[in-house]
Formats: sequence, C-alpha cells, structure tokens
Amino acid sequence: MNKKLNSRYDITKTFSYNKRSWPFERIYDKNEKIKSLLWNYGIETDFFWYKTNLPIWVAAWPLYNERYMKWAAKDWFEVITWKTFRSVHRKAHTSDWKHLWHNILFIPTDQITDKMIWTKLTGSLDYKWKKEDISITNSFGMPSDTIPEWINSIVNIEKFAKENNKQVITSVVWTPKENWTIEDLALDYAFLARTAEFTWSKIIELNFSCPNVNWWEWAIFKDIENSLIIAKNTRRFLHSSDTKLLIKMWYAPEYYYRDFMSQLSNYIDWIVAINTIPMQLVDKDDKQALPWWLVSWTCWKAILNLSLDAVSSLRKAKTSLWEQAKHIKIIWCGWVMDPESFIMHIDAWADFVMCATAALFNPDLPLDIAKFINKNKIKRVII
Repeated sequence: MNKKLNSRYDITKTFSYNKRSWPFERIYDKNEKIKSLLWNYGIETDFFWYKTNLPIWVAAWPLYNERYMKWAAKDWFEVITWKTFRSVHRKAHTSDWKHLWHNILFIPTDQITDKMIWTKLTGSLDYKWKKEDISITNSFGMPSDTIPEWINSIVNIEKFAKENNKQVITSVVWTPKENWTIEDLALDYAFLARTAEFTWSKIIELNFSCPNVNWWEWAIFKDIENSLIIAKNTRRFLHSSDTKLLIKMWYAPEYYYRDFMSQLSNYIDWIVAINTIPMQLVDKDDKQALPWWLVSWTCWKAILNLSLDAVSSLRKAKTSLWEQAKHIKIIWCGWVMDPESFIMHIDAWADFVMCATAALFNPDLPLDIAKFINKNKIKRVII
C-alpha cells in the first residue's frame, strides 16, 4: 500500500486502534506557508464572525479526539468539526466475525460510475491509483465518548481554537431508545446541543443523516415534520440567540430541499450537505464487507457528480425561497480531493467547502489549494 495514503489512518486496523495510535507521521505546521501564498489572493468569506480567505474545512469524521483537531488545524483547516457526540457512550462498529474487521475500504476506480446510490461495490484494502482518484467507504456507527469526556475535550479545543485563530463546530446526534416518541428524540437533541453550548461551543451541527446505524438515526432529514420538531425544540432550549444551528443532510432533489428549507428556515442557520452516498459493499467473496449491515457511506471521487448536482439543487431551492431562506448558508461536503474539485464546488455556488476523506488521506490539500490560488492569481469574495 502507498504509505502516503496510510499516514493519517491505517485502514488495516480498527477504528479504536487508529483513535488511540495515530498519526503515523510527524505533523508540520503549514499555516505560515499558506498565509504567505494567500497574501494577495484567496477566496474571502465570513463564517459566523470568522473571516478566512481559504474556505476549505473538515467535516465530522472518524477520529474525534483532541490530537486530530489540533493536527487538522496545523494543516490549515480553519474550521474543524468534532465527530458526532451522543448522550450515551457508544463504541465503534467491530467485527462479529461474519465480515472484515476494519472500518474503511478503498473502492477501485474501475467500479465508479455516474449513478452510484445503492450500487453494489467490492471494497479493497489495496490502493494502486493516484490519491486524487481515491474513493472510500466506511462503517463507524457514530461512536461517542461519555458526556464528561467529550465536554472536557470541547472545552480544551475551544480554548485552543481561540488561541490559534481557528473555528470549531460541534456535531451531535440522538440515540433512540425503545418506545421513544419523536418528542423524546427531540429532547435528546436539545439536551446535547445545550450541553455543547454550555461548554463554549457556539456552532452546533444536528446530524440528521448517517447510514449503518439504527434506522431512525440515519434518515431523520427525510421526514420534514419530525425534523421541524427537533429543530424547533433545539432552538428553544439554547441559551443564546447567537448560537448557530447547522443541519447535516445527504443527497435529495431540489423540490425536497426547497420544502425542507421552507419548513425549518426560522430555526436553522446553515445546511451541511451531502454527507456522502449510501452503497452496498461486499468483499471479494460477495459477502458483507464492513460492520453492522450491507449499507455504508461512500465518499470521494465516486460521488463527484452527485455532489455538484446537489449543491446546485440546494442553491436553486434557496433562491426560490429568497426572502424566507436568504439567511441560510450552504456548506458543501462532497468530493473534494484536489484544487480543481475545490474550485468546482465554489463555482457551483457553495458558500463553504468541507472535506472529510482528504483530511486523512491528503492532508496537504489546503497547501495544494493555496498554491493553485497563488499560481492562478485567484481573488474572490463570497457574500
């Protein structure tokens, strides 16, 4: 395996091993070098009082610990999202010995097509292509530390971010229990958001989409009525009107984004999309390849076309609701692995661009983008 692809996450090991042991390289602070490249150029924008001229950030991703947050900041990622927190402790998916015991697989490029949703693919531990062509699939199950543990971590990272001119998003998700009603679930979300706010977090993401977990957990955004109940109750429980709420969704048609924004516009500030695409992953023997169930997230180059299509649909939906939804910003999280794909999303009118896979497998991405901007003398302002 290409060692460069193995520097921030070893796919041959478990999630727990990676969380405990990584990174597998020395981390260099790239901030000063990137600042020099962007001295006269960049893509200027404002994210909740935080100004930047390189809006490439990290989405919620597997290694939710303080080291990951700090090292991502050294790579220049200016806004970094905590991996989703719960109100209970939950371990990452592990093997029941019916499938492979790791949590990430590569997808060979020859399996990638334009229409990928629910496609059946064969995962691989081996990767032989350029890093710009990588696609991966994963099944983590949104693990979480205990509340006291993640409260302490948020306090420490919020302090670090303030001292180092970075910004932090805290992502939370409910944990359904037997016989719970939607009101119970909304209360769980509201409790998590208020707890995060209490620990200095001022930007909170409500994760409404993630497969390979319990059914109600992974697709709540597909139920607009229940999504509204959660958003409305969460907003009501927050202490400060300045605390911002983000909703994380995945791919949907324009009419659905429009209906979603129309119903929730009074309670949310941003939409984060598309949280990758669900696929069916098997091993070389056509058996379930990853923990939990057959469906898993697929991201990177495999979803480029769907990603660009969805950001366009979100933008059109927002425009059609202009007076009602003009305050809602769009953070794009799709396939961004090189400077060209970053610019493609900016050109598609994303307000901000997030990456996840690249933060682990191509952590030089912000530096590569800064070099590209400098070379091409790009100077823009996103309003």
